[in-house]
Amino acid sequence: MMNSISVVQARLVAVRELQSATGEELSALLPSVLDRAFKGELY
Repeated sequence: MMNSISVVQARLVAVRELQSATGEELSALLPSVLDRAFKGELY
């Protein structure tokens, strides 16, 4: 039982790290997407 909890906790940590990295990447892309949108370059 304790081993199962440790596995779940480790997976949760990995998911949180991935989510954080993905959020940072999306935040970095937002200005570029908005710029293209206002220029009418999005299709």
